[in-house]
Amino acid sequence: MESTNTRSQILDVAQDLIQRTGVNAMSYADISKAIGIRKASIHYYFPTKEDLLVDLLDRYNQQFCHLVDQILTSATSSEIKLNRYCDLFATTLSSGEQDKACLCGILSAELKTLNPPIVQRITEFYRFNESYLEQILQTGLETGEFAFAGNPQTMAKLIFSLMEGDLLVARAEGGVARIKATTQQMMALIRS
Repeated sequence: MESTNTRSQILDVAQDLIQRTGVNAMSYADISKAIGIRKASIHYYFPTKEDLLVDLLDRYNQQFCHLVDQILTSATSSEIKLNRYCDLFATTLSSGEQDKACLCGILSAELKTLNPPIVQRITEFYRFNESYLEQILQTGLETGEFAFAGNPQTMAKLIFSLMEGDLLVARAEGGVARIKATTQQMMALIRS
């Protein structure tokens, strides 16, 4: 097995396991079993679980930022951009058996057990998302697509928190249909 392929497989499996069960429930033994390699091979690439999480979060954040950048550059209206952004959460959930959460969201539930480099990457992910949402909302206000009380920065935090929280709840009840319904209601509120 090629070195970069093994490394990517380890990250893929770790991400899948964490998004489904959380970081404290995931072990190198789980990854080893899923890929069919020895735990020592995982330690070769990631000597500690923290090393694995740092690389995993860097990759996840980069991939998510890329998706959001594509939304911002491809869509013409703020409403379409915001809908596509919210669809990312539905896509995350539906990529599994209606059981996946945002990697940073699920890690936040276990924040007190994580070291500062991990927490820093989680908060950077949150800041990034809120910043992008703020841009979309500000433009939407300027073009008249949105008409909500309050300021774009606070509304961005509200929307991001709503989507992250709804993704967790939708895992237990309602699935993707719940996220779609929440998105529709949220869009109605910011248009009024």
